[in-house]
Amino acid sequence: MDDDFDLEGLSKEEARAYVARFIQSLQLARTQLAEKEEEYDKWKARARLAVERGDKSLAEAAIRRAEDTGTALVSVKKDVRDLEFKVTELKRRLGNVQNEPELSVNADALLEQLQAVVGTDQETNEGIAEAEAEVALEALRKKMESDGEL
Repeated sequence: MDDDFDLEGLSKEEARAYVARFIQSLQLARTQLAEKEEEYDKWKARARLAVERGDKSLAEAAIRRAEDTGTALVSVKKDVRDLEFKVTELKRRLGNVQNEPELSVNADALLEQLQAVVGTDQETNEGIAEAEAEVALEALRKKMESDGEL
């Protein structure tokens, strides 16, 4: 699907499964966010400890790791916000889909209804043949009357 929000053409079950996959992705992203926050806090604490101990090289390495983790954390936060928006919108749209009547065509029932109204093919063909015969007979009568044969 090009549009993540497009539920058109999906059955109610397919739409629910589609939205559930986004909810699952959101839960996974939230787990990753918690892990990145924990990792970021850990590297900040290690950098602070290295500075307190006066270990400049260790402090620089820990600060670099904290910065890298912070960058990743920002990215995961953005992903979570995007997914939260999508899930909210998809849930709204799913509610609309679930409230719509499910349209389906039962071809056999439709054929039975049509045959009840107009009859079967054979009955229809016989009716047309009778009507054509009556028209031809009437035309013949009129011709014979005009020729004075009746």
